[in-house]
Amino acid sequence: MDIELYYTPRTRSSRPRWLLEELNIPYTLHPVDLFGGERNPIHPLGSVPAMRIDGEAMFESGAMCHWLADRFPEKGLAPAFDAASRRAYEQWMFFVPGTLEPPAFEILMHTMILPEKHRVAEIVGFAEKGYKRVLRKLATELDHDGYLLGASFSCADIMAGSTLNWLPDMLEPYPTIQAYVQRVTARDAYARATLPTDP
Repeated sequence: MDIELYYTPRTRSSRPRWLLEELNIPYTLHPVDLFGGERNPIHPLGSVPAMRIDGEAMFESGAMCHWLADRFPEKGLAPAFDAASRRAYEQWMFFVPGTLEPPAFEILMHTMILPEKHRVAEIVGFAEKGYKRVLRKLATELDHDGYLLGASFSCADIMAGSTLNWLPDMLEPYPTIQAYVQRVTARDAYARATLPTDP
């Protein structure tokens, strides 16, 4: 299988890169200078991430991670379809882009990403309240020494860990979440996935 990942550091494209390293399968990395104005040639909106798999393009980080984890079941990063933990796995895989990520991204948009003249302070305040509500719930789910599925690290932890890393200062009131992020980002695959790319 020939896999090419179009990637910009510190974006959602960190998710599939991390997963590819966890899977320990060959892939080609194509850096995209998105913040410098470069467009991703294989994404319909010019964004990242996108993958080319045997010549066919695919986009959406969650979809890529979901597909890759299921495509290589022997790697153990997604429960089998008939496993008792599969329902929880699906829940957390969709929780990240549907519930955890939106308020965090709004905060980033209106504090860092948008030009100052387009930032709206009221949106930041509203998004912070929503994000804290989500973090409080997540903190109770992670009140142990394991992962989202208990003792087993899974692709859901890649989705969640990468997103929680966006706003580390907001995690300070939640030591269980901080400990969880430290656990998942201490993995060798994460270290490889965050190595600098060639210019």
